[in-house]
Amino acid sequence: MTKPKLVIFDMDGLMLDTEPLAIAGWQVAAKELNVTISDELSRSVIGFNRDLCKTHMLEALGQDFDYETALTIIHKDVDRHFVEHGVPLKPGLLQLLDILDELGIKKAVATSTAYNRALHKLTLADIAHRFACIIGGDMVANSKPAPDIFLKAAEVCNTAPSDCIVLEDSNPGAMGAYNAGMRVIVVPDLVPPTEITRKNAYAICGSLHDVCAMVKG
Repeated sequence: MTKPKLVIFDMDGLMLDTEPLAIAGWQVAAKELNVTISDELSRSVIGFNRDLCKTHMLEALGQDFDYETALTIIHKDVDRHFVEHGVPLKPGLLQLLDILDELGIKKAVATSTAYNRALHKLTLADIAHRFACIIGGDMVANSKPAPDIFLKAAEVCNTAPSDCIVLEDSNPGAMGAYNAGMRVIVVPDLVPPTEITRKNAYAICGSLHDVCAMVKG
């Protein structure tokens, strides 16, 4: 693999093992708001920013669905888990960060999560300081699968898209990276890669340990 100048990380489902917590949080919100939200619907918004997620949920549940209250409930439930158990990291993450540091490769975060929420999670996980920049979904006009967030990260880090590798777990994220003209390595989490994702991906890896081997090799 040609050595990149910048590796751009997604956050939830890629670095942080938080997608199952979000799915569980949707069920807590559903119970409190007395609505039915299937796990399939919850999974369908993985990789979306706040606005796109809201649009999708209102289309599925009706325009009177109280999305903002639901999101508050989910965040409260997830934060409770963080307090009780810590922020769960994906296996191989810290090793990969160390390897990239040793190789002198810059690192950035490009997440659909809003910046303040992303910074909160990464700070609790004690890894926020390890990235040159953190780009949240509220910092760009268009959500993944648009390329905006990846191009923003590359711009802030003064790196050409062709010199970037993106690590993603979601199909919208993988498409956004591909649309940005970047190599994308997909490490699937709860949602398997589509045929289009497989076609566009530079590689599909089973874990971040596999990514470590690629970077070192």
